[in-house]
Amino acid sequence: MPLMKVSVYRKKRFAEGSRPSVNTIKKWIDNGEIQGEIIGGMYYVDLDKIKPANHLVSKVLRNDATA
Repeated sequence: MPLMKVSVYRKKRFAEGSRPSVNTIKKWIDNGEIQGEIIGGMYYVDLDKIKPANHLVSKVLRNDATA
């Protein structure tokens, strides 16, 4: 299960000017709206369980997760 920091995820997933705040994404994880984990107080998005808007987004996120 590849995990990505919330701060990185918001930059990769959302266009500038329409990005939700880091706190908003943390709330989504806390509320179960998106899948993620909290490890040592740090929030991470579980890329295996996120449904991307399209195939290209999925490919970009996965390539960055393995780099």
